[in-house]
Amino acid sequence: MKKSLSVLWLTVMLTALMPFIASAYDFEQDGIYYSIIDSSRVAVVSGNGGEGTYRGNVFIPDSVVHDGVNYTVTEIGDAFFKCTQLSTVTIPPTITDLYWDAFLDAFFNRIIVRDLEAWCRINFVVDGCFGLMDPYPEVEVGTHGMESDQDMVNLVVPQAITDIHDFTFYKINTITSVVIPDEVTTVGEGAFFGCYNLKSLKIGPDVTSIKNSAFDTNCYLFDWEYNTNSNIINEVTCMATVPPVMASKRCFNKATYKHGTLYVPAQSMRAYCQDEY
Repeated sequence: MKKSLSVLWLTVMLTALMPFIASAYDFEQDGIYYSIIDSSRVAVVSGNGGEGTYRGNVFIPDSVVHDGVNYTVTEIGDAFFKCTQLSTVTIPPTITDLYWDAFLDAFFNRIIVRDLEAWCRINFVVDGCFGLMDPYPEVEVGTHGMESDQDMVNLVVPQAITDIHDFTFYKINTITSVVIPDEVTTVGEGAFFGCYNLKSLKIGPDVTSIKNSAFDTNCYLFDWEYNTNSNIINEVTCMATVPPVMASKRCFNKATYKHGTLYVPAQSMRAYCQDEY
């Protein structure tokens, strides 16, 4: 455990030293500030004030045209750092990277994800993308408030996804059930960390690796021993005939280990019973 915490603290320290997407912007359009990454891509960043730039409802477009050049919006830098007067932020499907200080110390009600598959492909640099927000913003799938056949309650990971990235569904506490499809092979670190309403989990047959805290529904990062009935995943069904390799016992929280029920293929019962975790 000491080794795990040391590695985690080292990660946090190294992250603090990483260069941000520069907050100095290159141009502004419709109230959104952009930093040019290269000849075809831009990042959303904060404005002249450096912090608290945005307020109300913010809709980030897929692309913008500046000086006759069409740029795709692919990254969110320190844009919403300390923005305490936000209501909603709509994320386009073109975003590929969301940086550690993107929503640090911001407070708002809702993130609208325009495409669930695209959300699953975002690289969340660390769990600090949303800082220590309390309450955590709701996340919903849709476009301009329109209903979608995808949701963040009974979550079905899209079939096209093969790896669930680190922190993809971090603290999205509207999620009550998760189905991970056949094509997924890896569930990343903290992928469902803090999803304390998650009660039913189905893991597809192709999953071979589960990283630290992937299904730790406990909201207390440094207290694995924290144990309440509200944090239990009641039913875990794993369809893999070979038990997935789990990074440590912290892949699930202690309450789930003690009180949850695991369902596995009948022919694999002995293999699961003999598995380390």
